[in-house]
Amino acid sequence: MQNRYIKLLFIFLFTFFISIKSADAFSFRNMTLDFIQMSDTHITTDKEDTSYKALSSSSILLEDAIKQVNDIKGLDFVLFTGDLVDEAKNENFDRYYQLLTKLKYPSLNAFGNHDFYGMEKDEVLNIVKSYNPNYIFDKTYYAFSPKTDYRIIILDATMKDSSNGELSDEQLKFLDDELSKNQDKVVLIAMHHASLEPFIANDHSILNASKINEILVKYKNPIIVVSGHYHASKIRVIGNLTFVSTPAMVTYPMAFRHIKITNFKDRVKYEFYTIPTKLDDIKEQNRQSVISYSILEGGEKDKNYSYTFLKKHPKSQRYKRNKIKKITKQTKTTKREIKKLTKQKTDKQTKKEEKKLEKQKKKELKQEQKQLKKIQKDNKKLEKSKKIEKPKKPSKIKTWFSNLFKKNKATTPQEI
Repeated sequence: MQNRYIKLLFIFLFTFFISIKSADAFSFRNMTLDFIQMSDTHITTDKEDTSYKALSSSSILLEDAIKQVNDIKGLDFVLFTGDLVDEAKNENFDRYYQLLTKLKYPSLNAFGNHDFYGMEKDEVLNIVKSYNPNYIFDKTYYAFSPKTDYRIIILDATMKDSSNGELSDEQLKFLDDELSKNQDKVVLIAMHHASLEPFIANDHSILNASKINEILVKYKNPIIVVSGHYHASKIRVIGNLTFVSTPAMVTYPMAFRHIKITNFKDRVKYEFYTIPTKLDDIKEQNRQSVISYSILEGGEKDKNYSYTFLKKHPKSQRYKRNKIKKITKQTKTTKREIKKLTKQKTDKQTKKEEKKLEKQKKKELKQEQKQLKKIQKDNKKLEKSKKIEKPKKPSKIKTWFSNLFKKNKATTPQEI
Protein backbone atom coordinates (compact mmCIF):
# COMPACT_ATOMS: atom_id res chain seq x y z
CA MET A 1 0.00 0.00 0.00
CA GLN A 2 2.82 2.34 0.88
CA ASN A 3 4.44 1.86 -2.54
CA ARG A 4 1.13 2.62 -4.21
CA TYR A 5 0.74 5.93 -2.32
CA ILE A 6 4.34 6.90 -3.14
CA LYS A 7 3.71 6.27 -6.84
CA LEU A 8 0.52 8.37 -6.80
CA LEU A 9 2.32 11.23 -5.02
CA PHE A 10 5.16 11.09 -7.57
CA ILE A 11 2.67 11.26 -10.50
CA PHE A 12 0.87 14.22 -8.90
CA LEU A 13 4.11 16.18 -8.36
CA PHE A 14 5.30 15.41 -11.91
CA THR A 15 2.05 16.67 -13.51
CA PHE A 16 2.09 19.74 -11.23
CA PHE A 17 5.61 20.79 -12.32
CA ILE A 18 4.78 20.21 -16.02
CA SER A 19 1.70 22.44 -15.72
CA ILE A 20 3.81 25.22 -14.15
CA LYS A 21 6.37 25.04 -16.96
CA SER A 22 3.69 25.07 -19.65
CA ALA A 23 2.07 28.12 -18.02
CA ASP A 24 5.40 29.97 -18.02
CA ALA A 25 6.00 29.10 -21.68
CA PHE A 26 3.37 31.66 -22.77
CA SER A 27 2.92 35.01 -21.10
CA PHE A 28 1.15 38.21 -22.12
CA ARG A 29 4.32 40.06 -21.06
CA ASN A 30 6.06 38.56 -24.10
CA MET A 31 3.62 40.50 -26.29
CA THR A 32 4.61 43.85 -24.73
CA LEU A 33 7.85 45.81 -24.94
CA ASP A 34 7.85 48.21 -21.99
CA PHE A 35 10.84 50.54 -21.76
CA ILE A 36 12.15 54.04 -21.01
CA GLN A 37 13.80 56.26 -23.61
CA MET A 38 16.06 58.93 -22.10
CA SER A 39 18.20 61.29 -24.14
CA ASP A 40 20.82 64.04 -23.94
CA THR A 41 21.78 63.80 -20.27
CA HIS A 42 25.02 65.74 -21.04
CA ILE A 43 26.69 64.76 -17.77
CA THR A 44 29.61 67.04 -16.88
CA THR A 45 31.65 67.67 -13.77
CA ASP A 46 33.19 71.07 -14.61
CA LYS A 47 30.92 73.07 -16.94
CA GLU A 48 28.55 75.92 -16.16
CA ASP A 49 25.05 76.53 -17.54
CA THR A 50 24.50 77.93 -21.01
CA SER A 51 21.40 79.67 -22.36
CA TYR A 52 20.33 76.31 -23.77
CA LYS A 53 21.58 73.66 -21.28
CA ALA A 54 21.48 73.44 -17.50
CA LEU A 55 24.88 71.69 -17.40
CA SER A 56 25.65 72.43 -13.75
CA SER A 57 22.48 70.53 -12.77
CA SER A 58 23.01 67.59 -15.19
CA SER A 59 23.83 65.08 -12.42
CA ILE A 60 20.92 66.14 -10.17
CA LEU A 61 18.50 65.94 -13.10
CA LEU A 62 19.63 62.40 -13.99
CA GLU A 63 19.39 61.34 -10.32
CA ASP A 64 15.78 62.58 -10.20
CA ALA A 65 14.96 60.76 -13.47
CA ILE A 66 16.46 57.48 -12.14
CA LYS A 67 14.34 57.73 -8.97
CA GLN A 68 11.19 58.16 -11.06
CA VAL A 69 12.14 55.27 -13.38
CA ASN A 70 12.73 52.95 -10.39
CA ASP A 71 9.16 53.66 -9.21
CA ILE A 72 7.73 52.30 -12.50
CA LYS A 73 7.00 48.57 -12.29
CA GLY A 74 7.64 45.92 -14.94
CA LEU A 75 10.02 47.74 -17.28
CA ASP A 76 12.21 45.69 -19.65
CA PHE A 77 15.12 48.15 -19.94
CA VAL A 78 16.19 51.81 -20.19
CA LEU A 79 17.48 53.05 -23.55
CA PHE A 80 19.70 56.17 -23.67
CA THR A 81 19.76 57.76 -27.15
CA GLY A 82 23.09 59.56 -27.10
CA ASP A 83 24.94 62.54 -25.63
CA LEU A 84 25.44 60.64 -22.40
CA VAL A 85 28.18 63.15 -21.50
CA ASP A 86 28.76 66.71 -22.65
CA GLU A 87 32.41 65.99 -23.44
CA ALA A 88 34.29 62.69 -23.82
CA LYS A 89 36.37 62.69 -20.61
CA ASN A 90 37.06 59.86 -18.18
CA GLU A 91 35.70 61.87 -15.22
CA ASN A 92 32.44 62.57 -17.07
CA PHE A 93 31.92 58.89 -17.95
CA ASP A 94 32.84 57.94 -14.35
CA ARG A 95 30.16 60.29 -13.02
CA TYR A 96 27.55 59.07 -15.54
CA TYR A 97 28.02 55.38 -14.67
CA GLN A 98 28.25 56.16 -10.96
CA LEU A 99 24.72 57.59 -11.19
CA LEU A 100 23.55 54.59 -13.24
CA THR A 101 24.48 52.18 -10.41
CA LYS A 102 21.28 53.38 -8.70
CA LEU A 103 19.16 52.32 -11.69
CA LYS A 104 17.44 48.99 -10.97
CA TYR A 105 16.76 48.17 -14.65
CA PRO A 106 19.33 47.14 -17.31
CA SER A 107 20.43 49.92 -19.66
CA LEU A 108 21.78 50.19 -23.20
CA ASN A 109 22.67 53.19 -25.32
CA ALA A 110 23.14 54.70 -28.74
CA PHE A 111 25.97 57.22 -29.13
CA GLY A 112 25.67 60.97 -29.72
CA ASN A 113 28.11 63.47 -31.20
CA HIS A 114 29.11 64.81 -27.72
CA ASP A 115 30.13 61.31 -26.63
CA PHE A 116 33.11 61.45 -29.04
CA TYR A 117 34.23 65.07 -28.53
CA GLY A 118 37.80 64.57 -27.30
CA MET A 119 38.13 60.78 -27.77
CA GLU A 120 38.22 58.22 -30.56
CA LYS A 121 35.26 55.83 -30.95
CA ASP A 122 37.30 52.77 -29.92
CA GLU A 123 38.34 54.48 -26.67
CA VAL A 124 34.76 55.43 -25.78
CA LEU A 125 33.52 51.94 -26.71
CA ASN A 126 36.06 50.33 -24.35
CA ILE A 127 35.00 52.65 -21.50
CA VAL A 128 31.30 51.83 -22.01
CA LYS A 129 31.99 48.07 -22.16
CA SER A 130 34.08 48.23 -19.00
CA TYR A 131 31.25 49.92 -17.05
CA ASN A 132 28.15 48.30 -18.58
CA PRO A 133 28.05 44.45 -18.58
CA ASN A 134 24.98 44.56 -20.86
CA TYR A 135 27.01 46.17 -23.66
CA ILE A 136 28.40 42.99 -25.25
CA PHE A 137 28.76 44.42 -28.78
CA ASP A 138 32.02 45.14 -30.62
CA LYS A 139 30.73 48.15 -32.57
CA THR A 140 28.89 51.40 -31.91
CA TYR A 141 25.94 50.01 -33.90
CA TYR A 142 24.29 46.65 -33.21
CA ALA A 143 21.00 44.68 -33.15
CA PHE A 144 19.34 42.26 -30.74
CA SER A 145 15.96 40.65 -29.98
CA PRO A 146 14.77 41.21 -26.39
CA LYS A 147 11.60 39.21 -27.15
CA THR A 148 10.54 36.83 -29.92
CA ASP A 149 8.30 39.30 -31.80
CA TYR A 150 10.64 42.31 -31.51
CA ARG A 151 13.94 43.41 -33.07
CA ILE A 152 15.94 46.40 -31.82
CA ILE A 153 18.45 48.09 -34.14
CA ILE A 154 20.88 50.68 -32.71
CA LEU A 155 22.60 52.96 -35.24
CA ASP A 156 25.50 55.43 -35.02
CA ALA A 157 25.29 58.42 -37.41
CA THR A 158 27.91 60.54 -35.61
CA MET A 159 30.61 62.39 -37.58
CA LYS A 160 33.97 63.51 -36.22
CA ASP A 161 33.92 67.04 -34.75
CA SER A 162 30.46 67.77 -36.16
CA SER A 163 26.91 67.99 -34.85
CA ASN A 164 25.65 66.82 -38.25
CA GLY A 165 25.27 63.13 -38.91
CA GLU A 166 25.75 60.61 -41.71
CA LEU A 167 25.10 56.89 -41.85
CA SER A 168 27.96 54.97 -43.51
CA ASP A 169 27.34 52.63 -46.46
CA GLU A 170 28.22 49.74 -44.17
CA GLN A 171 25.47 50.76 -41.72
CA LEU A 172 22.94 51.40 -44.50
CA LYS A 173 23.49 47.81 -45.68
CA PHE A 174 23.31 46.60 -42.06
CA LEU A 175 19.96 48.39 -41.60
CA ASP A 176 18.54 47.02 -44.87
CA ASP A 177 19.66 43.46 -44.07
CA GLU A 178 18.19 43.59 -40.54
CA LEU A 179 14.84 44.89 -41.79
CA SER A 180 14.63 42.30 -44.58
CA LYS A 181 15.29 39.47 -42.09
CA ASN A 182 12.72 40.69 -39.55
CA GLN A 183 9.66 41.59 -41.61
CA ASP A 184 7.47 39.46 -39.32
CA LYS A 185 8.45 41.48 -36.22
CA VAL A 186 7.93 44.90 -34.67
CA VAL A 187 11.20 46.76 -35.27
CA LEU A 188 12.54 49.48 -32.97
CA ILE A 189 15.34 51.64 -34.45
CA ALA A 190 17.25 53.90 -32.04
CA MET A 191 19.85 56.53 -32.89
CA HIS A 192 20.89 59.95 -31.63
CA HIS A 193 20.23 61.84 -34.89
CA ALA A 194 16.74 61.91 -36.48
CA SER A 195 16.09 60.75 -40.05
CA LEU A 196 12.87 62.81 -39.91
CA GLU A 197 13.59 66.10 -38.13
CA PRO A 198 11.19 67.56 -35.53
CA PHE A 199 12.15 70.97 -36.94
CA ILE A 200 14.62 72.19 -39.58
CA ALA A 201 18.18 72.65 -38.26
CA ASN A 202 20.87 72.51 -40.94
CA ASP A 203 23.67 72.06 -38.39
CA HIS A 204 21.99 69.05 -36.69
CA SER A 205 20.64 67.03 -39.61
CA ILE A 206 21.66 63.68 -41.11
CA LEU A 207 23.27 64.46 -44.47
CA ASN A 208 21.99 61.25 -46.11
CA ALA A 209 18.66 61.05 -44.28
CA SER A 210 16.85 60.42 -47.59
CA LYS A 211 18.80 57.15 -48.06
CA ILE A 212 17.74 55.96 -44.60
CA ASN A 213 14.10 56.81 -45.22
CA GLU A 214 14.19 55.12 -48.65
CA ILE A 215 15.19 51.88 -46.88
CA LEU A 216 12.49 52.28 -44.21
CA VAL A 217 9.72 52.86 -46.76
CA LYS A 218 10.52 49.53 -48.47
CA TYR A 219 9.10 47.53 -45.55
CA LYS A 220 5.49 47.23 -44.39
CA ASN A 221 5.84 45.82 -40.87
CA PRO A 222 5.46 48.13 -37.84
CA ILE A 223 8.68 50.20 -37.47
CA ILE A 224 9.33 52.82 -34.77
CA VAL A 225 12.35 55.17 -34.92
CA VAL A 226 13.34 56.90 -31.64
CA SER A 227 15.92 59.68 -31.46
CA GLY A 228 17.17 62.69 -29.47
CA HIS A 229 19.74 65.36 -30.47
CA TYR A 230 17.17 68.14 -31.13
CA HIS A 231 16.12 68.38 -27.44
CA ALA A 232 12.53 68.52 -28.74
CA SER A 233 9.35 66.49 -28.30
CA LYS A 234 7.68 65.31 -31.52
CA ILE A 235 5.71 62.24 -32.68
CA ARG A 236 4.87 61.62 -36.34
CA VAL A 237 3.03 58.61 -37.77
CA ILE A 238 3.37 57.88 -41.50
CA GLY A 239 1.71 54.58 -42.42
CA ASN A 240 3.59 51.78 -40.67
CA LEU A 241 6.43 54.17 -39.63
CA THR A 242 6.47 56.04 -36.31
CA PHE A 243 9.10 58.74 -35.73
CA VAL A 244 9.65 59.74 -32.10
CA SER A 245 11.87 62.64 -31.07
CA THR A 246 12.44 62.81 -27.31
CA PRO A 247 13.36 65.95 -25.29
CA ALA A 248 16.65 66.36 -23.42
CA MET A 249 17.21 65.96 -19.69
CA VAL A 250 19.31 69.16 -19.51
CA THR A 251 17.01 71.41 -21.56
CA TYR A 252 13.40 72.42 -21.01
CA PRO A 253 11.04 70.51 -20.69
CA MET A 254 13.68 68.24 -19.00
CA ALA A 255 11.74 65.02 -19.53
CA PHE A 256 12.03 61.40 -20.67
CA ARG A 257 9.60 58.98 -22.30
CA HIS A 258 7.86 55.86 -21.09
CA ILE A 259 7.09 53.81 -24.24
CA LYS A 260 4.86 50.74 -24.27
CA ILE A 261 4.37 48.64 -27.43
CA THR A 262 1.92 45.70 -27.47
CA ASN A 263 2.07 43.37 -30.45
CA PHE A 264 -1.26 41.62 -31.10
CA LYS A 265 -2.01 39.22 -33.98
CA ASP A 266 -3.94 41.81 -36.02
CA ARG A 267 -2.66 45.12 -34.59
CA VAL A 268 0.11 46.91 -32.68
CA LYS A 269 -0.73 49.32 -29.88
CA TYR A 270 1.67 52.20 -29.13
CA GLU A 271 1.55 54.17 -25.86
CA PHE A 272 3.75 57.22 -25.17
CA TYR A 273 3.97 58.97 -21.81
CA THR A 274 6.21 61.98 -21.11
CA ILE A 275 7.58 62.16 -17.57
CA PRO A 276 9.12 65.56 -16.67
CA THR A 277 11.64 66.23 -13.90
CA LYS A 278 10.32 66.99 -10.42
CA LEU A 279 12.98 69.69 -10.00
CA ASP A 280 10.63 72.53 -10.97
CA ASP A 281 12.97 75.38 -9.97
CA ILE A 282 15.71 74.26 -12.39
CA LYS A 283 13.11 73.59 -15.06
CA GLU A 284 11.53 77.05 -14.78
CA GLN A 285 14.91 78.81 -14.72
CA ASN A 286 15.94 77.02 -17.94
CA ARG A 287 12.57 77.75 -19.59
CA GLN A 288 13.13 81.49 -19.18
CA SER A 289 16.53 81.35 -20.88
CA VAL A 290 15.57 79.05 -23.78
CA ILE A 291 14.27 80.64 -26.99
CA SER A 292 11.05 79.11 -28.44
CA TYR A 293 10.57 76.67 -25.53
CA SER A 294 7.08 75.78 -26.84
CA ILE A 295 8.64 74.04 -29.88
CA LEU A 296 10.85 71.97 -27.56
CA GLU A 297 7.88 71.05 -25.36
CA GLY A 298 5.65 70.09 -28.30
CA GLY A 299 1.88 69.74 -28.38
CA GLU A 300 -0.23 67.39 -26.25
CA LYS A 301 -0.06 64.72 -28.98
CA ASP A 302 3.76 64.94 -28.92
CA LYS A 303 3.86 64.36 -25.16
CA ASN A 304 1.16 61.84 -24.23
CA TYR A 305 -0.26 59.87 -27.11
CA SER A 306 -1.52 56.39 -27.90
CA TYR A 307 -2.70 54.86 -31.16
CA THR A 308 -3.18 51.47 -32.82
CA PHE A 309 -1.56 50.35 -36.07
CA LEU A 310 -3.70 47.77 -37.88
CA LYS A 311 -1.91 44.93 -39.58
CA LYS A 312 -3.23 43.73 -42.92
CA HIS A 313 -4.96 40.70 -41.45
CA PRO A 314 -8.00 39.31 -43.36
CA LYS A 315 -9.93 38.50 -40.17
CA SER A 316 -9.54 41.96 -38.65
CA GLN A 317 -12.79 43.96 -38.61
CA ARG A 318 -10.91 47.20 -37.97
CA TYR A 319 -8.77 46.60 -41.03
CA LYS A 320 -11.96 46.20 -43.12
CA ARG A 321 -13.36 49.44 -41.69
CA ASN A 322 -10.16 51.27 -42.54
CA LYS A 323 -10.29 49.81 -46.04
CA ILE A 324 -13.81 51.23 -46.44
CA LYS A 325 -12.54 54.63 -45.28
CA LYS A 326 -9.76 54.54 -47.86
CA ILE A 327 -12.22 53.64 -50.61
CA THR A 328 -14.50 56.53 -49.58
CA LYS A 329 -11.62 58.97 -49.92
CA GLN A 330 -10.65 57.63 -53.34
CA THR A 331 -14.15 57.34 -54.87
CA LYS A 332 -15.93 60.03 -52.78
CA THR A 333 -18.85 57.66 -52.15
CA THR A 334 -20.65 57.39 -48.83
CA LYS A 335 -20.05 54.58 -46.36
CA ARG A 336 -23.68 53.43 -46.71
CA GLU A 337 -23.33 53.07 -50.48
CA ILE A 338 -20.12 51.06 -50.09
CA LYS A 339 -21.75 48.84 -47.48
CA LYS A 340 -24.70 48.30 -49.82
CA LEU A 341 -22.33 47.42 -52.65
CA THR A 342 -20.45 44.97 -50.45
CA LYS A 343 -23.77 43.43 -49.33
CA GLN A 344 -24.95 43.16 -52.95
CA LYS A 345 -21.72 41.45 -53.89
CA THR A 346 -22.07 39.02 -51.03
CA ASP A 347 -25.77 38.36 -51.92
CA LYS A 348 -24.86 37.68 -55.55
CA GLN A 349 -22.09 35.36 -54.49
CA THR A 350 -24.40 33.46 -52.13
CA LYS A 351 -27.09 33.15 -54.85
CA LYS A 352 -24.54 31.81 -57.33
CA GLU A 353 -23.29 29.34 -54.79
CA GLU A 354 -26.87 28.24 -54.01
CA LYS A 355 -27.62 27.70 -57.71
CA LYS A 356 -24.47 25.63 -58.11
CA LEU A 357 -25.46 23.53 -55.13
CA GLU A 358 -28.97 22.97 -56.54
CA LYS A 359 -27.55 21.86 -59.90
CA GLN A 360 -25.19 19.48 -58.19
CA LYS A 361 -28.03 18.03 -56.11
CA LYS A 362 -30.21 17.52 -59.24
CA LYS A 363 -27.36 15.76 -61.02
CA GLU A 364 -26.78 13.54 -58.02
CA LEU A 365 -30.52 12.68 -57.83
CA LYS A 366 -30.62 11.77 -61.53
CA GLN A 367 -27.58 9.56 -61.16
CA GLU A 368 -29.14 7.87 -58.13
CA GLN A 369 -32.42 7.26 -60.03
CA LYS A 370 -30.54 5.73 -62.95
CA GLN A 371 -28.64 3.47 -60.62
CA LEU A 372 -31.90 2.41 -58.91
CA LYS A 373 -33.51 1.54 -62.26
CA LYS A 374 -30.50 -0.56 -63.23
CA ILE A 375 -30.62 -2.36 -59.90
CA GLN A 376 -34.35 -3.05 -60.31
CA LYS A 377 -33.82 -4.50 -63.81
CA ASP A 378 -30.98 -6.69 -62.58
CA ASN A 379 -33.13 -7.94 -59.73
CA LYS A 380 -35.98 -8.86 -62.07
CA LYS A 381 -33.60 -10.80 -64.29
CA LEU A 382 -32.26 -12.70 -61.32
CA GLU A 383 -35.77 -13.51 -60.10
CA LYS A 384 -36.74 -14.92 -63.56
CA SER A 385 -33.64 -17.07 -63.71
CA LYS A 386 -34.40 -18.49 -60.25
CA LYS A 387 -38.00 -19.58 -61.16
CA ILE A 388 -38.50 -23.26 -62.44
CA GLU A 389 -39.57 -23.38 -66.03
CA LYS A 390 -43.13 -24.95 -66.45
CA PRO A 391 -43.82 -27.42 -69.37
CA LYS A 392 -45.46 -25.74 -72.25
CA LYS A 393 -49.04 -26.74 -73.06
CA PRO A 394 -49.59 -28.08 -76.64
CA SER A 395 -51.50 -25.85 -78.93
CA LYS A 396 -55.15 -26.57 -79.91
CA ILE A 397 -54.18 -27.47 -83.52
CA LYS A 398 -51.71 -30.10 -82.35
CA THR A 399 -54.25 -31.64 -79.95
CA TRP A 400 -56.90 -31.82 -82.70
CA PHE A 401 -54.51 -33.63 -85.08
CA SER A 402 -53.42 -36.04 -82.38
CA ASN A 403 -57.03 -36.89 -81.49
CA LEU A 404 -57.89 -37.37 -85.12
CA PHE A 405 -54.96 -39.71 -85.52
CA LYS A 406 -56.11 -41.82 -82.58
CA LYS A 407 -59.63 -42.18 -83.98
CA ASN A 408 -58.47 -43.38 -87.39
CA LYS A 409 -55.82 -45.70 -86.01
CA ALA A 410 -58.08 -48.81 -86.13
CA THR A 411 -58.89 -48.51 -89.83
CA THR A 412 -55.31 -48.53 -90.99
CA PRO A 413 -54.41 -51.06 -93.80
CA GLN A 414 -52.18 -53.11 -91.45
CA GLU A 415 -55.03 -53.99 -89.15
CA ILE A 416 -57.54 -55.01 -91.94
